[in-house]
Amino acid sequence: MSSELLDLPPLSAPSRVLGSTTLEPGARLRLADLEGPGCIRRFAVTTVREPAPEHHRQIVLRMFWDGSDRPAVEAPLGDFFGLLHGVGYYPLRSRYLITQRYAGCTAYFPMPFGISARIEVEIGPDVPDGELYWQIDWHRFPADELQEPMRFHARFRREYPCEAWGRDYLLLDATGPGRLVGFNYGVRVRDDRSRWSHAGGENMYIANRPDSPQGAFAHLRGAGGEDVFGAAYGGVLHEPSSHPDQGIPYYVQEDTGDALARHSLAAYRFFHEDTIKFDRSIQIRFGSMANDICSTAYWYQTPPHREFFRLPPWEKLLPGAELPRGECDLLQDSPHWWICGPFFPDAGRDIPAVLPPEAEPFDPARIFTESGYPGDSLWRLEDRHVARWKTYSDIDGFVDFSHVFRPVGPENARTYPAVGLAQTWLHTPSATAAVLHVGWVNQLQFQINDDPWESLGQHDYFQTRTHPVRLQTGANRVRIKVSNPEGGLRGSSWGAWVFAFRAILPEDREAEPRLHES
Repeated sequence: MSSELLDLPPLSAPSRVLGSTTLEPGARLRLADLEGPGCIRRFAVTTVREPAPEHHRQIVLRMFWDGSDRPAVEAPLGDFFGLLHGVGYYPLRSRYLITQRYAGCTAYFPMPFGISARIEVEIGPDVPDGELYWQIDWHRFPADELQEPMRFHARFRREYPCEAWGRDYLLLDATGPGRLVGFNYGVRVRDDRSRWSHAGGENMYIANRPDSPQGAFAHLRGAGGEDVFGAAYGGVLHEPSSHPDQGIPYYVQEDTGDALARHSLAAYRFFHEDTIKFDRSIQIRFGSMANDICSTAYWYQTPPHREFFRLPPWEKLLPGAELPRGECDLLQDSPHWWICGPFFPDAGRDIPAVLPPEAEPFDPARIFTESGYPGDSLWRLEDRHVARWKTYSDIDGFVDFSHVFRPVGPENARTYPAVGLAQTWLHTPSATAAVLHVGWVNQLQFQINDDPWESLGQHDYFQTRTHPVRLQTGANRVRIKVSNPEGGLRGSSWGAWVFAFRAILPEDREAEPRLHES
């Protein structure tokens, strides 16, 4: 994030902190304790000449702003500076992160603070002997009060084995208002069922206030996992390279002693020119196979931030250690929707007039073996064409059918033709008007109670619109049908099968979806 996008005072006085210390396992060291207002402009560290994996994974960096006891930055030292998997060195020449031979690491993220800044490291029990050197260049603002409300954040996450063809690897879950700076992303391939390391690219789910001029929702869908980093054709033919805002600087084939090909990679993407803002929340997920994946997200937001991951025990920070989803995740998901799918679009490539679940009373245990897919469809592999009801925890209003219903196969980055049905209930103490904020791609229809189905039309790419409705006293059933009629490479959404929904009552109250009518 360039300083031009931050509201910093025009007058400043340069200052610097220099330090070094012996690495002592178990120690907690304070690298800097600064009085504000000010802004850190450059942060450089050096460990030993040839760092061991423990040097980069078992030295944890934390940064605290304005007297908070919750770290806004928490990541292993190497991962924060873009050196993933505990690897000692590879050349990184990005806009914000630079590495040089013999453990020279530099970060150029502007980090403003109003009252104070505290930077600490904690040394893990298995870190080998050595020294740690650091240099922090910062600006003091002696005459001006800092007006900028946002603070810099960074958060590491790791998971192994990840879920394959599922709800995707969680990279970031943050509240706003804020701006995304970027992320790094590392994969150690251990799942050979796919051509490369992914089951899809990045997906960003952005929720804004209902009165936001850019609309209540935005959705950015990636294609293959390599595309966001500027590579192509699976990434496995990509020569390692590093550029200001994107790159795959590390790619190696590994000899693991078995007959299967293994490789590891590290990549990054920064959103300097194509700024991504959010004023309510942002969640980023990345398509995954059952691999060893790690990431660090960088962003600005107003305090307080939302904790979505806690660092695991020291030994589980190291590559190869099992760390399944949920073991260190802090998200408290509550299902708000029932979703059912997949169903094959009819011959007109439109949403079918009546889906099988609509023709009978709601029964969440019912399955539908005849969902219309031809015998050669990828949906029929592993019987994934069998439609059924599942509960779904929405992402601040987003429902992505592909997190639950997804075909398997070598071309797993995109969703093939499918229709899905979603159902929830809105409760109001009295009859009232409401405004639906709905975002979607491709085709969408909705129904309130037993009113006729209404079509909101077709979008070639994700867009949001509002629609006035009338709600009755008590429970109001909402049903939504979303079609991804073309799927594959056709259209401009790579087969997105997603919608976002929010019901706003008078006085800007929000009606929360519920799983049950009572």
